[in-house]
Amino acid sequence: MIVGYQAIDSSGKVVNDTLVVDDLGQANAELNSSGMVPVRIWEQKESHSRLAGKWSNTLKKTKQGDVKRASRRDLPFFTEQMSILLETGTPVAASLKSIEKQVICPHWRLLVQHLHRQVEEGGSLASAVAAYPQVFDPIFCSMISAGEASGKLPAILNRLAMMSRQSDRIRNKIISAMIYPALLTSIALSVICVLIFIVLPRFAAIFKEMNVNLPASTRILLVISELIRQYLFLTLALVASVVVGLIWWLRSNAGVKFMAKFTLRLPIFGSLIRSVRNARLFRIIGLLIESKVSLVEALQLTSSASKNYLYVDMVNKMEQNVLNGRSMHEIMSKNWLIPASIAQMVHTGEENAQVGRVMTMLADHLDDRNETQINTLTSIMEPIILIFMGVIIGIVAISLVLPMFDLSKITG
Repeated sequence: MIVGYQAIDSSGKVVNDTLVVDDLGQANAELNSSGMVPVRIWEQKESHSRLAGKWSNTLKKTKQGDVKRASRRDLPFFTEQMSILLETGTPVAASLKSIEKQVICPHWRLLVQHLHRQVEEGGSLASAVAAYPQVFDPIFCSMISAGEASGKLPAILNRLAMMSRQSDRIRNKIISAMIYPALLTSIALSVICVLIFIVLPRFAAIFKEMNVNLPASTRILLVISELIRQYLFLTLALVASVVVGLIWWLRSNAGVKFMAKFTLRLPIFGSLIRSVRNARLFRIIGLLIESKVSLVEALQLTSSASKNYLYVDMVNKMEQNVLNGRSMHEIMSKNWLIPASIAQMVHTGEENAQVGRVMTMLADHLDDRNETQINTLTSIMEPIILIFMGVIIGIVAISLVLPMFDLSKITG
């Protein structure tokens, strides 16, 4: 039903508006929960009800669309704030209400409103977040459920916030490390385009007027420049076709499997990518086990969260081993993705019934080492790209200058 109401908000202003509710009692409860003092509530007439119904349906659809647009980017802030508020003794519903006022993103604000409403109606936080899988993955939901069951929800949220912060730190480290090489590569491509479309055509006209014998390198450069300029649209179409075809193939099952194996076997970067994935794998398993999630369920959730099919296959084999009464390290020690020393540490943790703690310690150790490796690779890549740019530009410059030397000899 559609009800009209007159209420006083927190600033003392009188508000006249409508609500879509089941009955007048629900309208009164919603106004009180939003910090407003109801003065008068009445049911709308039929004609107004229909008009308001159309608007309310539109509003509902818009709100649903907004909730779906909430991204995982703000999840660390939400998790950290919930952890802090719950540790200070604030109830879950009040914590959500407080976060709703702090969130800047309108999509997230609406999402927190929905979570707050479900919790106030008697639902658990785990069931509330499970209704939005595009933001809260199964691992997050499972850890929240375990935290509520054990009465250690603040500690669980603190661990989730720590995991989110660590993942963001590594991701931002990789992105910042790639900015400078990407900038240098863009400059190199820009310089090559200027040479092909502006510099080389002018030199070609000069050499043609002087009728000099050109070295092989100069002739090759001039031919490449001329072909690209004459068949520019064909070249662009060919490049676009190759790019589209490559993207289509990479999204296919064969392409995904090829890239999954190829990236992990790269000469220098492969070991770093494996180490980053191993750290994330161990951190998820460790946090789930420390949150009192069973080992089998932890492996199932980790498998569902893994994006590389090689890791999915390894975790599935580990799960089968555990179900058959054997240990995880047997699979790890036979798999090239996991170093032998790390597999041995996991074996020690299994023998001492400290799997969760060992996994978390391994993740911390690997993350620290990964940050050092990223910094080292960045410092190596920068001079390599500069040298590559210098070689390309140097070849072009020498190829253009050599005919000038020949011309000076003939003139002399």
